[in-house]
Amino acid sequence: MKEYTISKKARIDKSVIIGPYSIIEEDAEIGANNKIGSYVIIKKGTIIGNNNNIHAGVQIGIDPQDYHFEGEPSKCIIGDNNVIREYTTISRATGKNKKTVIGNSNFIMTYVHIAHNTKIGNNTIISSSAQLGGYVEIDNFVNIGGLVGVHQFCRIGKYAMLGAKSYLNKDLPPYLLARGNRAKVYGVNIKGLQRNSFSHEEIEDIKDLYRIIYNSSYNLTECIKILKKKKAMNKYVGEILKFIELSKRGILLKTL
Repeated sequence: MKEYTISKKARIDKSVIIGPYSIIEEDAEIGANNKIGSYVIIKKGTIIGNNNNIHAGVQIGIDPQDYHFEGEPSKCIIGDNNVIREYTTISRATGKNKKTVIGNSNFIMTYVHIAHNTKIGNNTIISSSAQLGGYVEIDNFVNIGGLVGVHQFCRIGKYAMLGAKSYLNKDLPPYLLARGNRAKVYGVNIKGLQRNSFSHEEIEDIKDLYRIIYNSSYNLTECIKILKKKKAMNKYVGEILKFIELSKRGILLKTL
C-alpha cells in the first residue's frame, strides 16, 4: 500500500519505510533506515538523520506558532536513533536560516509539542503531553515527566529530572530533581544518576556543591565565589558555574 504523497524534490534514502497517507514536502531530507508511520507529515526544511522510528500522526517541521514568523526559510533538524511517538509536533525555527535541533537517541512520547528554535541534546526522555515553549534548551540525559509545561527560553541541565505535571519558568541546573507548579528543586536526581552509572563518590561530590547553593545562608553571588574556590577539588564545579552564569531567567529555588 502506497497511498502517500512525496514531493519529487524531497531527498529520501531508498531504505526508508513510509506508511500510508503520509506527506513529505519538498526540501525535506531523510536518511537511511528510518521508519515513518501512517499519516505523518514532514514539512519543507526538515532534515532527519538515520535509524529513527517516527510513529503515526507525527508532524515535523511545521510552521512556528509565533507572531514573529513571517514565512522565512528555516530548519528542523532531527539526529539519529530517535523514537518519536504518536501525534508529536515539532516546529521549525523562527528567523531566516535558524534551526530547531533534536539530537540522538531521544525517546519522545505521545502528544509532545516542541516549539520553534528549541534545542534538545541526546538520550533524553520526554513523556506524553509535555509542552516545550520556543527557544527552550534541554541538555543530555534529561528526563521530563508527562503533562509538563516548560516556559519559553528556559534551560534544563544534563541529568536533571522534571516531575510530571510541573510548570518550569526558571532554569533547572544539571543533576537536580524538580517538580511542582511552579517547579521547585527537591534535591539531586540521585536515582537518575545511579541509573547512568554515577558512583556514590561522584553523587556525593554533586550533592556537596548544591548544599552550598540551596542549604546555606549565602546569596547566589556569594555561593558562586565559594564554588569557584572549589574548582581544583571537584570536577563538576565548572559545569555548574557555567550553567548558572549563562542563565537569563534565573535558576530554580528550592522547595520550602
